[in-house]
Amino acid sequence: MKELITISAKLVFFLLPFLLIGCDKEEFEFGPEVTKQFGTETAIVQEVRFSSQEFTVVGDLRFPVEGDQHPVIMMIHGSGEATRRGAVDFVPMIEIFLRHGYAVFSWDKPGSGESEGEFTQGYQSTERAKIIRDAVGVLAENPSVDPSMIGLWGISQAGWVMPRALEMTGSIDFMIVVSGGGEDGIEQGAYQTGQRLLCDGGSAEDASTVEHYWAIMNKATEYYEYKTAVQILLEIPWIGNNTPVILKAEEDWNPWPREIDAFFDPTEVLRETTIPVLAFFGGLDKNIDPVQGAQAYETALYAAGNQDFQVVVIPDAGHVMIEAETGCIGESTGSEYMSEYLEPLEFWLMEQ
Repeated sequence: MKELITISAKLVFFLLPFLLIGCDKEEFEFGPEVTKQFGTETAIVQEVRFSSQEFTVVGDLRFPVEGDQHPVIMMIHGSGEATRRGAVDFVPMIEIFLRHGYAVFSWDKPGSGESEGEFTQGYQSTERAKIIRDAVGVLAENPSVDPSMIGLWGISQAGWVMPRALEMTGSIDFMIVVSGGGEDGIEQGAYQTGQRLLCDGGSAEDASTVEHYWAIMNKATEYYEYKTAVQILLEIPWIGNNTPVILKAEEDWNPWPREIDAFFDPTEVLRETTIPVLAFFGGLDKNIDPVQGAQAYETALYAAGNQDFQVVVIPDAGHVMIEAETGCIGESTGSEYMSEYLEPLEFWLMEQ
């Protein structure tokens, strides 16, 4: 693997402090403008509040100080709690986006910060994608946003959420994916579990067994498939000590519903995606499989006939594009994003 692998195939003035606009069933507000600093860049910031499904979503829309109308990037969180400021540090990316003339919109995930609502178990990615769809409509109503250039940046679980959103709206014009994964959530969970075993000192043989039978256990449609997989997994002591896996009786077991988000494979959407795509993978990522992910993205986007995509693998990067030694979950690392991530990101934006 090369040191860096790149596969190339791109305010309005308000008369009132708040503007309330109704659109179909949605309601949203653009708040008053304030000025804030993001690194070297000064931005005009408006708080945005809107409804989506059963959620109330609150976030910040940041504009460059120069120019009347701007393309916009929506920043999409990974899993877990997160506010508009990010679970990972959004400021270095916001600084880059503003520097190149983009407005930036991010929000508190429902259940975090000021946003309200609770996701439905098994359908979180779908519900999060619907929030993106509705946010696109909200942004298109702001006169300082260029509605013909609305894009997404997202990390980790966003790699499943954003392709869902692409299925729901044709108004997304580009996508930047960081550690997004190129397989369904069950296979991704199997990889992560096997990598956790390795990081705890387990053997490569046991890790391979765990990855294989973890997926079978969760995708089983018949009890005997499930039972066989669980019995094999429990022969590895680490599983019983570090995971919730137990062997259920047949009368207590049911196969996982096929419509839940865990079965969604984002490459099914990528095979039909022709908008510009930039995808990053950390070579030491233990959350998602970077080798499988990079290959899956390249294969799917070539199959789509996509003429404007790049897949970048950074060998020494962990899951969040910070330099790592092992990439193991919980490893103590620095706080600075790698230049091998920030520089290609900035160059790609310059070409769009």
